[in-house]
Amino acid sequence: MNKSKLLKRFRMLSRVMSNRGDITINLTGNRCYTDYNSITLPVGDLENPDYLELLEGAIDHEVGHLRWTDRTWTAKSYEKGVFFNAIRNGIEDIRMERMVCLEWPGAILNLSKMVTQGIKKGWFSKPTDRFPPSLLLQAVVVYYGRYKINDQVQLKEFCEIALALLTDCIGQKPVQDLILLLDTIPTLQSNQHSYELTEQIIQLLKKIEFKPGYSQGQNSNVSQQVINFVNECLNADESQLMADLHEQVNNELEKMADEVRSRNDMEQLIEFNAPLISKNDRGTVGTAALNQAKRLSTPISRELHKIIYGLDRKSVNFSKQGRTVEANRLAGVKAGNFNVFKSERITKAPTMAISVLVDRSSSMSADDMNGANTSALAINLAIDKLKGVNSECIYFSAGYLYEAKCFKSTTKAVKDNFRVSSRGGTHTGLSLYSVIRRLSLRVEQKKVVFIITDGQASDLKYLEKSIEMSELLGIQIVCIGINTGMLYGFENQELLNIQTVEELPSILKQVIKNKLIA
Repeated sequence: MNKSKLLKRFRMLSRVMSNRGDITINLTGNRCYTDYNSITLPVGDLENPDYLELLEGAIDHEVGHLRWTDRTWTAKSYEKGVFFNAIRNGIEDIRMERMVCLEWPGAILNLSKMVTQGIKKGWFSKPTDRFPPSLLLQAVVVYYGRYKINDQVQLKEFCEIALALLTDCIGQKPVQDLILLLDTIPTLQSNQHSYELTEQIIQLLKKIEFKPGYSQGQNSNVSQQVINFVNECLNADESQLMADLHEQVNNELEKMADEVRSRNDMEQLIEFNAPLISKNDRGTVGTAALNQAKRLSTPISRELHKIIYGLDRKSVNFSKQGRTVEANRLAGVKAGNFNVFKSERITKAPTMAISVLVDRSSSMSADDMNGANTSALAINLAIDKLKGVNSECIYFSAGYLYEAKCFKSTTKAVKDNFRVSSRGGTHTGLSLYSVIRRLSLRVEQKKVVFIITDGQASDLKYLEKSIEMSELLGIQIVCIGINTGMLYGFENQELLNIQTVEELPSILKQVIKNKLIA
């Protein structure tokens, strides 16, 4: 399955399963994360069945959390300590995945395959008498819930072994009482209920006393054994517990993505030739119109604001229950359409990282270089005014990249770094690769490269590969030509050409009109 089909499938699943049309599925870079409005997963080998099984399981699991897990109670759970949270997390995963499967039966297979992967990779391991008390109790909760409640039968043996070992440690009656509590998971309606069930399990542990039916023997040594077991559970640290499944899956997906990147011959070739990035410009001095850049930064910021915050989305839904009646829909009631209650949801524009990549090759005349410097300075000053948007500015020639501004600095603080002169060849492709590689590791949701150049690239083979890589990673490229009729290597992308810096605001209007950033 190719990347576009995979993304289409994932986005369709997220809409159907989450009942939230604003969830975005990003398949990009090599890191996993969610901001609770979008899910980002790394690009791995799309021909590897293990990768695809984990990816589909991760989607079903994460979308389930976005819809059914209230983060407020997760935060409260963390405050109660690692053992409490581990038990609560295990219960919540079981409860949430059960809801996913009831809503979307196709998820049953995906989540089952994810569990099989977990067994194969050792995330779910066969219990032994060497398990710490906390890990053994957690294993009972996780394996019993997944096997008995979510029908993940591949965990049957692990469940039965864990129950037998726990009975040996604390006795049959407490284990029976624990099972009665776990059997209530199908009735839980929220993460709060998972939290409250965990509190009941903790109270059960604390109430265990030495008396008939609660231990295997009738002597003080056995009683102390039970007390020690309970105390070790309650005071456990992370090393004595099963790692969170969410983290295990994410780490494995990231590992698979890194492996693909490291063994890809094309990437290795570009990596070998990629220019180094320096913070020093080796003493070369050019010109930049600082006052002009400052003046233009305001209209440029205004146009960028329209582009970026134009990505805000408003969704309107109608249902049979609610607080606000849409009068225009009342006429349909007689026809049986009772969905007259209106609800609106506004999704904020995503965070964005922008790399401004500036051509400083010898083909750039002194006037062109002054225009490029002033343009780059104006764009970065404008970006500094936008909330949630970060930028860097990189100048390129042959075999050398100069960082005029990093993501952490303000443009005003480094404005003199934009006085760059021209020199050397035009390794646009290799330079673009270096910038794409940096952007792919950024945490922002959207990534864009602004290229300012006269268009005469000398490494078209690498440029083609870098553009292909940017498309795969979901990184957009906006090309701004300086006094040129075409950008070599960018023939399939629309050229935005300027003769003077004063044209930048109108050029950015063209970006809006043509929806080059979407």
